[in-house]
Amino acid sequence: MRADETDNDPVVAEIPVFLAKTLAEQLYVLQYPVRPHSHSYDESTILKTNIRPRSGQIEMELGLRTRGPTYDKSKGEQIALNVDGAFRDKCDSEDNFYKSNVMDKLVLTSTKAMTDVSRYAVGVVRDSSLHLTPLSSVLALRPSFSYLDLADKRGRQERKDMSGDTEDSDDEEKAKKVTVRFEKPETIKSRKAKEKSYGFLLRQIREEPWIEVTYHKYGSERSEFELRKLYCMYEDEHVDQFSLAPKEYLSQLVPPTEEVQLTTPGLPAHLMSRSALTALPLHDRVKTVMINAGVASFGELLGVFSCENSVESALSVLKVLQQVAVLVQGNWVVKSDILYPKDSWSESGVANELIQRGRDFVLYLFTKSTSVVRAEVAEVVRLPSNDLKNILNGVSQCRRSRATWEFLLSTDTNFMKKYPDVVQRQQMIWQSRSEQLSHNFKDKQVKQDDTNKAGPSTGAKKSRAVRIKSEPSDDLSDPQTKPQPAKQRRGNKGPR
Repeated sequence: MRADETDNDPVVAEIPVFLAKTLAEQLYVLQYPVRPHSHSYDESTILKTNIRPRSGQIEMELGLRTRGPTYDKSKGEQIALNVDGAFRDKCDSEDNFYKSNVMDKLVLTSTKAMTDVSRYAVGVVRDSSLHLTPLSSVLALRPSFSYLDLADKRGRQERKDMSGDTEDSDDEEKAKKVTVRFEKPETIKSRKAKEKSYGFLLRQIREEPWIEVTYHKYGSERSEFELRKLYCMYEDEHVDQFSLAPKEYLSQLVPPTEEVQLTTPGLPAHLMSRSALTALPLHDRVKTVMINAGVASFGELLGVFSCENSVESALSVLKVLQQVAVLVQGNWVVKSDILYPKDSWSESGVANELIQRGRDFVLYLFTKSTSVVRAEVAEVVRLPSNDLKNILNGVSQCRRSRATWEFLLSTDTNFMKKYPDVVQRQQMIWQSRSEQLSHNFKDKQVKQDDTNKAGPSTGAKKSRAVRIKSEPSDDLSDPQTKPQPAKQRRGNKGPR
């Protein structure tokens, strides 16, 4: 490229690119090749949604408008009669393919539109930064005409019953000759060739059972909750591709997900919410969801437990929620003692009891403000950099300035207005916890000061006094135990 061409093509902007991996194994792109964009399925009624996780297949049942001007009712009645039979009214409605007397639903089945999606990702832009999430599969959904096969099968069966050839056919079955064959021992080569055959793969797909899942439309609280997972939560981590070898760069860009495999072996993570959680008691369900979510609003939690419209169920969830989480900015955060159990240590070798105190101090600061400064927190809690970073990543994200961390969710004023008694109770809990933290951090500083006094005086750095900053109306420490100015602490020797 010539120099003049380079000058005519200046760099307009540079934006950071982040890799989000929360939905890396669960993100599907659905295409509708036979449906025009002007007539999408967004406003359709989704009756049922099934998925085959290993095969990556999706099946959706959509309700049809049987009273519209474009619907042929006589044709719909004929199709329902052919599929379910003339005596469909005497059968249980669950046994019929169509619940009404007409064709009232449409079934969409998926096929893989692409065999290799490793080079594709979904990108979203936020605050002039691009967040990419790798795709799991790209599926094309088309209408299924399996009801024609059902009608053909029922017609053959009815003709067979009317002719009365059942016994004759059984006699013919008995009169047939049977040929006995001895198969050769299967070798490794023949077994691999068999596994690659179309018949074997088709049989494997059909043998995998369908798992029913819940469909959440775009714009609902649950969809907005899942949409946040498209953003990277670790924006302060950078990978410099110019100072690393290609293999090292790829390993840091896409590290192995061993923890996810250990947590849910052989199953996608999203199946936990319907299969395993349903069998657990309410307390264990709320605890499991909070451990995995970390931070969530009350409306999002009600959507997960499908009790938005039940006041009684919402109060039950709220009662259990106060046992496993604390209130911060009108949102719920899992308790530190649940996330960091005692008698354990972090990767840096710090006892979890100290990690609990540090995290509670960070949460208390967030109850007073929506952002904190990392340097001020580090000066008080005095935890290793990795442990403090893990605490902040769990409840906040770095914004613009790398030293400032902002709480993950905006303040939920609706919850605070609707449940003032819960808010008041949580404020009392935080006040009591802040006094404990003030006492613990002060004792820790006294021990450190004694150690510094016992050491050599030359060349030793004097440790700064640690004070927990708070608002005057809600101080962490008791006024009687506040550190006094240096001149007053030296003692009153009196006049000489």
